[in-house]
Amino acid sequence: MTTPDQPTYDLLESTLRRFVAPDARIAEITSLPLPGGMSGSAIARHAVHYATADGAATVSLITKDADEREWQALEHLQSQQQPNIPFAHTLHTARGERLQICLRDLGDQTRPSSLDPISERELAREATGIAAIHTANFQAHQSLAWLPSMDANYIHDMLFVRAWLPAWKSALADSRFAPTFRDSIPRVEDAAATIVAAMAALLNDAESQTLIHADLNPSNVLVDDGQPYFSDWQTAMRGPFYIDLPHHHCTLAQAEHYRRALAAQGYAIARDDFAERYRIAARYIGFRYMWWTLEYWREDPTQTPWVQHYINLVTGEGIGTPPTDD
Repeated sequence: MTTPDQPTYDLLESTLRRFVAPDARIAEITSLPLPGGMSGSAIARHAVHYATADGAATVSLITKDADEREWQALEHLQSQQQPNIPFAHTLHTARGERLQICLRDLGDQTRPSSLDPISERELAREATGIAAIHTANFQAHQSLAWLPSMDANYIHDMLFVRAWLPAWKSALADSRFAPTFRDSIPRVEDAAATIVAAMAALLNDAESQTLIHADLNPSNVLVDDGQPYFSDWQTAMRGPFYIDLPHHHCTLAQAEHYRRALAAQGYAIARDDFAERYRIAARYIGFRYMWWTLEYWREDPTQTPWVQHYINLVTGEGIGTPPTDD
């Protein structure tokens, strides 16, 4: 446990008075550094003890060394009063590479992983939350001009330079890989040959373009009192909403929660049209996240189910068909 430096103290005090208690007077703050995750950001949890006219109280807040894109995304979503993001605040007014932000502490409970059981209620709540963000930002090109746009160059770089292909080549060089995944290897490589061209159908679908998270995974969907909250917006982009679906709504039956959430917001998409675009996004997501499972598998072959999960997204096996009930 430590005490915060003056800039952090000032940020915590300002956040406390903006979001928790306008008349708060801080009595004591104790701070605990937290692991930074894959982003490498400096993160800390602060127990803020304070007093108001109603008495003494304590609140937990998070500070994070964030990049400008993450702050702009949070600021934008907060201005829309999106209910499924944590409140966020900063004292930095000058634009720059990094800035310190303060967030609501949502605890450490994350949503279940893609291989863990999850209830229909949880899936529906998550779908409703992300659909609200997407629909509020449909085709908002001018107001989202500060965001990078997902395009074919991004897809190629992500899959063939940074993520999938390097890990795939390393896996193929492992003598254990071919016997384990023999039937899937040619199907994955065939899909890889067409994924950039296939993604053009999504990238050119004007009606689906919106603000997307672009990196939803269990570590950045926190659950507090049963409600999901989407965090870690440093990868936010303008792109097709389908990209935010297959990592967590891993089948068409699960993704139906999202299609219905869109319809409730006034955006109806025919099941077959939705399914066609979802399958393309699932193929991309399978390639996008397969890399880490391949690396883990080489160290621990019991990770085979994870590798197979992402292979199934690529090949379409396990995605299923759209539900027919209304």
